[in-house]
Amino acid sequence: MKNERTLADSRLPSLTGLRFVAALLVFFFHLSVEKLYDDSANPVLSKIFNPAGGVGVSFFFILSGFVLAWSAKPNRPAREFLRRRLAKIYPNHLLLWVLTLPLLLLFGEQVAAGSATANLALVQTWIPRLDFFFSVNRPSWSLCCELFFYLMFPLLARFVGRLGRTGTWTVVAATVAGVWLLPVVAGLLHGGPGMPLDVSHPELDSGVSVRQYWLVYAFPVSRCLEFLLGIAVAKLVKDGAWPRIPVAVATGLLAIGYAAAVQAPVLYGLSAITVIPLTLFIPAVTMADLEGRKSPLRSRSMVWLGEVSFAFYLVHQTVLRIGHDLLGHDRSWNAWTASALAAAFAAVTLLIAWAVYRWWEMPAMRLLTTRRSSRKSVPVAAGGPLVRPGTEHAARRPAEAAADKS
Repeated sequence: MKNERTLADSRLPSLTGLRFVAALLVFFFHLSVEKLYDDSANPVLSKIFNPAGGVGVSFFFILSGFVLAWSAKPNRPAREFLRRRLAKIYPNHLLLWVLTLPLLLLFGEQVAAGSATANLALVQTWIPRLDFFFSVNRPSWSLCCELFFYLMFPLLARFVGRLGRTGTWTVVAATVAGVWLLPVVAGLLHGGPGMPLDVSHPELDSGVSVRQYWLVYAFPVSRCLEFLLGIAVAKLVKDGAWPRIPVAVATGLLAIGYAAAVQAPVLYGLSAITVIPLTLFIPAVTMADLEGRKSPLRSRSMVWLGEVSFAFYLVHQTVLRIGHDLLGHDRSWNAWTASALAAAFAAVTLLIAWAVYRWWEMPAMRLLTTRRSSRKSVPVAAGGPLVRPGTEHAARRPAEAAADKS
């Protein structure tokens, strides 16, 4: 096994490509509840893609902890870490908030000032109300969770870093058990308004209450279990303590987990059913990258799609909602026409995501993360090369750059 510094410097292109696959899963979930397809196809699609959103988001949360722990610099101040993470997520969030809010109002949606303000401040998922945690640009709820993760990361990384192998494995087991325990606890919360499968279609009842759904899916403390799981798994992989599982085997287990989630009760299908397969899948792909194995996920096109996946994720539901409203909110089509519309929506989303990434996300990151110094040279890290002021972004380690894209 390579030493820890070399591992942290290693490129993990397949994980970048997988981010787009995860974003596409979330897209398919929202597509299925948008009811573009008529009654002959929509029930089947809704059944198949019902767990897709949960699987995609769970993957993002575990991967976030994994990549940040993988590329962490021990000597980086917590304030600088948080600044870099905010520079990654907030500009896109702000842009989509500014663009989405007037469009929603234009198409007659009611948006309360309180929920819009909470969304802008990324505190919306701390409030167990549907009109708050799924407000304005709805995918931004996960950014509220991510912000909490970033605030906790220095403490969690330090905690896990001090553990031996047995202690780290205990964290893995405890977090997985916690994810499974959440639906059990949520099942004890009776009463309250019902949770629809999609806010735009309240007639699509999920069979659980808003409070139950919020506790399992949207509450930042609950979702931090998956983030902590990713941190612990990264440490075990770095230490050479993680078992080698072929990517094909891990993929098969994930497919079985997804199929089980399709049939599982809603609260268990959100993340519990697939948390173990995802936990096995991410390090399997990582080890394959470290060993230089060929994979379509490492192709230039997949890496590019992974790089724009954050913008794709934030843009896609607004495109689906507004696009469907323009065509007729209650209209549905046969399978061929609806599939053509779905492909068009995906293409439009990708085009907008590329534009956001190219002309907003990356310039904003460069602006907000470039250190300003009057010194002639600034050390990147202890014992590292010296670089000119203003070029630190280009000189970052590959894995660190990947973390900024996660």
